[in-house]
Amino acid sequence: MSEKMIRVGKIINCHGVKGELVVLPLTDSIRRFKKLKSALLEMPGGRYNDVTVLTAREHKGNVLITLEGIDDRNAAERLKNVYLCVRPEQAVKPKDAFFIFEIIGLDVYEGDKHYGKVINVLQNSSTDLYEVKGEGESFYLPALKSVVQSISLEEGRMEVIIPDGLLD
Repeated sequence: MSEKMIRVGKIINCHGVKGELVVLPLTDSIRRFKKLKSALLEMPGGRYNDVTVLTAREHKGNVLITLEGIDDRNAAERLKNVYLCVRPEQAVKPKDAFFIFEIIGLDVYEGDKHYGKVINVLQNSSTDLYEVKGEGESFYLPALKSVVQSISLEEGRMEVIIPDGLLD
């Protein structure tokens, strides 16, 4: 399967004895799980298994999901730390937003000056940070509208204004 799948959750535990899974959402749209009918499990080794989603409900900031064929605690236990993924056409994309996989690899420019490529997106704080690697050391750009002026996926380009003192 060469198509890039999108991780929407990580199975972190089981709930009860009937195979219900506790999924940590990796998406801004936690409600998306209620409409999810099919998904993929990203198995060790990079394999994907198609699954049918029978039920999904929010619970304490996570999502409880029941998958077809996973009907007891033992089967559910074997899926701990497995990612729940969707195909790109199933993705729910908020307006004026981009997926991380779309940002990684973009060339970063301020006018005609090329700073390098986005090699990672860190989501550890209230503002995402884009790690940019050029000729020298990598640096981090905050994902703020005042910094990121435009993104063109077609051109593979991110136009930015580098904040004063960032590269000193």
